[in-house]
Amino acid sequence: MSALLDLKDIEKKAFRAAYQDGLLDINIGGIVLSMSTLEYSFISDAGPLLRFGLLVAGLTLSSLIFWGGKKYLTIPRLGQVKFGPRRQKRSLIMACILAGIVLLQVIFLVGTILLRSHPEWTTSLGLQTSNRDLERMMVALIAALFVGPSMTLIAYFTDFLRGYYIAFILSLGAFSLVWFGQPAYFTIAGLIILVPGVVLFVRFLREHPLPPAEASHD
Repeated sequence: MSALLDLKDIEKKAFRAAYQDGLLDINIGGIVLSMSTLEYSFISDAGPLLRFGLLVAGLTLSSLIFWGGKKYLTIPRLGQVKFGPRRQKRSLIMACILAGIVLLQVIFLVGTILLRSHPEWTTSLGLQTSNRDLERMMVALIAALFVGPSMTLIAYFTDFLRGYYIAFILSLGAFSLVWFGQPAYFTIAGLIILVPGVVLFVRFLREHPLPPAEASHD
């Protein structure tokens, strides 16, 4: 039993080590920044097709940086660990949850932007209240509760300890975005997540140089 617990502990530490490169932080920060840019007036005044294209481009770039960095920079330095069925199952569950959350967040954000751009839609859908402050507060709380717990869930399934801190930042940024109506708050939240990720990534590259065999091929 003790040996089994030791193996589980080693596996957990190895799984957490996969996040020391900061690439997941960079990916999440990039996603947040991609979403926040749609709220700026010089973009929100553009056509919906351009705005959607910019969002897709930002999400695609963030994903490419994450997966490309893992494949060409992290794995050559740390190697690729094959985890047991239990950990693989949790990773699959996390991937499905993450994909669903990102999709719902995009739908929620785009829907919020459209409703704010077309107040008559809010009235026709029966979503308007006589108290504008109460309405804004409700939307802000929904936005915060939407991104916070979902990120917390991801952090739990992946043993990504910084995910709990990121969940708090995302909740605060989403609430401030809706309550104050200023995209700068969500942009700041994205930078608070992304910049430490870049610092971690640079530190990772310095502390984990390529093995001689790998370095000779560069």
